[in-house]
Amino acid sequence: MVDFTFGGGEEVEDAIPFYESKGRLLLLTIGSLLFGGAGVYFSYSLFKGGSFFIALIMLLCGGFFLFFLSMHAKKFLTGEPHVVITPEYLQLYVLPAEKINFPWEDIEGYIPYRIESNSFIGLVLKNEERYAKLMPKKMKKLSRMSVRMGYPQYNIVFSHLKEKQLLLDELEKRVGEIERHKEDLHKEKRLNNERA
Repeated sequence: MVDFTFGGGEEVEDAIPFYESKGRLLLLTIGSLLFGGAGVYFSYSLFKGGSFFIALIMLLCGGFFLFFLSMHAKKFLTGEPHVVITPEYLQLYVLPAEKINFPWEDIEGYIPYRIESNSFIGLVLKNEERYAKLMPKKMKKLSRMSVRMGYPQYNIVFSHLKEKQLLLDELEKRVGEIERHKEDLHKEKRLNNERA
């Protein structure tokens, strides 16, 4: 356990910060730049060629990757943690400069799951509606998509973190893994993959 000073100068004793790997963030930033740039370039080329509908789709794809470019670049530059565990709260940086405090008594448990090659830890909350209102506007659509697919609305991007085992140990001490939901989540994921 270490003392940790937050961006606003607020110091919290016994806080444990969990950071994303700088190497992975750099790769994600470069990848988002390449895919976002390609989407915009192909959209422009298709628009000039008269394929307006496909150009619009490519522009939306490019915009999607450029949105992630801004998020990954901010995380890389600010150096904020992704998650901080304190005696009272789990603090999740949903966006690089926007954190949400989840009091431990509001967290029923956590669900580990995978989508493609990425691992996540979903937070199972007692009052989902209350926390849905706290979701930053930029993330609301992604959050709704996640919920529609059967995943929790608040997730820790586990595969990006450096000290994975320490985070799991700390979560297990405080809230515990929810086994019954894991089974349902895997079934739901299979159904979603079959529909896609």
